Amino acid sequence: MRKHSILSEKTNEEFHHGSRNWLLHAHYVRGEHAACLNLADELQIQSDNTHRYAHFIKGSVLADAGRYQEALDKFHSCIRLQPQDPEPLKQVAKCFFRQGRFQLSLEAYLEADKLAKYPDADIYCALANCAWCLGDIEHGVEWAKAAVQANGGERAGALLARLLLAYGDTDGALAAYDHTLSLHACSADTLAAAGALRLRAGDPRQAFQLLGAALSQQPTQHAAALALAAMMLQHKDVDAGLARLKAALTAHTTCVAAHSNLGLALLAKKKYIAALTCLQRAVWAAPLSARANHNLGLVLLICKRPASAFCRLASATTLQPLQPYTVLLIAMALERLRDSRTDSAYFRAVALSPEDPLIRLNLAGRHARSGRFEKAVEEARVTVELLRGDKPDTQLASSVATLMALLRDAGVSLSELPASVPEGDIPPVEKTTNSTRKEHLAPDEV
Repeated sequence: MRKHSILSEKTNEEFHHGSRNWLLHAHYVRGEHAACLNLADELQIQSDNTHRYAHFIKGSVLADAGRYQEALDKFHSCIRLQPQDPEPLKQVAKCFFRQGRFQLSLEAYLEADKLAKYPDADIYCALANCAWCLGDIEHGVEWAKAAVQANGGERAGALLARLLLAYGDTDGALAAYDHTLSLHACSADTLAAAGALRLRAGDPRQAFQLLGAALSQQPTQHAAALALAAMMLQHKDVDAGLARLKAALTAHTTCVAAHSNLGLALLAKKKYIAALTCLQRAVWAAPLSARANHNLGLVLLICKRPASAFCRLASATTLQPLQPYTVLLIAMALERLRDSRTDSAYFRAVALSPEDPLIRLNLAGRHARSGRFEKAVEEARVTVELLRGDKPDTQLASSVATLMALLRDAGVSLSELPASVPEGDIPPVEKTTNSTRKEHLAPDEV
């Protein structure tokens, strides 16, 4: 009889003429677990409970059913019958990992590595995963590199890239993905992960090719669809971005990022009710997501519902207290509600990000609306200094110019106003009217 690959070594007695190991294996791989267990019990009775392969297969069936402790007993029986075989020890380590007992899993894999007669990429990948779960990313990277050297294929290369990214080595992660893609025909998941990392690294051309390859291989790959939608929305191609986001939601109906991005894309097309619906679904799917609450609060604020916006933004800032833009939106909501805590919210946003010209500009506007013209001029001057650079933001520069014009109209001396903002090398952006102020939206329910 032909040896089964699930065990590395078998005694010759198990493969004598008439052995039914092949039938046991056939039942297992077909998913016929009931027949598999019955045959395993029969074989154990015939061999006086010393049939090692029957113990192994029964342990595998129990592990697949989530009965890990019973599976461990069966694998330990295999180890007692053949102490030098690393395969049962690997299954013991896998059961420990599924139970969340990562330290025990790591130790079992290390023992299996000692028993292995050749470098085993599966063991090295498992060791890297255990180290990652234990927070020891440095050793996880070492084990992943060993898996790559042991011809671990796409799995080892993708794992090494993820570990390097978690370690903060973006260049190393990109190199690992490039090496894996050049040597192996990778799956859609690996292509999507590599494309998303390329996009974050500022290489949209290569990212577009990788993401397109992932979608051509698997059209329902929602991570690739999300990344492509982000690229299209960034280039103002809202319709194409909407199509990609809908495709992502078709594949993954509870994807929070897809619902959130779809809501923001619909907001760009001024479909406010649909945008609120999508963002509300994102919050329902992930109520503890600070980003989902932030986006919903932003749209509610645009739709002139400051009380509801304040509630969502307060939830977001509870989850991420150090996010300055969320605090800034809270200050705007409080100002529209005429709350006495408005100034403290603006000052808190500035304290969280004192070098952000957008926050400084909003504080200057708050001072101007409150009649504190001297402080408004001071904040405008700070904003102008922050905008000086190689590539100033033209939209912010235009807003600062508008603020200075309003201050002049309010009677502020020209000598007190800051110098004009440098135009820089960025071409001017087309001015668009804020139509949301002219539309009659539903008032807030206070």
